[in-house]
Amino acid sequence: MAAQQRLGKAVIKIGGNRLETMPGATLDPGGTVRQTQVGANEVLGYTETPKQSRMECEVSLRRGMSVRELDTAGVTITFEGDTGQIFSIADAWCAEPPVIDSGKGTARLVYEGPPAEEVA
Repeated sequence: MAAQQRLGKAVIKIGGNRLETMPGATLDPGGTVRQTQVGANEVLGYTETPKQSRMECEVSLRRGMSVRELDTAGVTITFEGDTGQIFSIADAWCAEPPVIDSGKGTARLVYEGPPAEEVA
């Protein structure tokens, strides 16, 4: 892979099935959020809280495709960038019902889960 290449495409799989996604998929890998604590006279430090991962994408709808089958839980999501990064979210769930857009011919999917693991 060329050192000059930057992320431009991603392949997304849910439970091993590759989605027919549109451009613009996003992944927030989640992890730890640190909140700064400021005292009366100085910065004291920070507290930590966990944050879920979140993957959003639009899929192209075709005849015979069931959007309800994508409204699921307990699945593994793989997000593989064309630059080689691969993230996996185990035991993910569809966080919002899929939204169908007849103007674009797509369905918007939002999944959340535990923090994503970077596997490559």
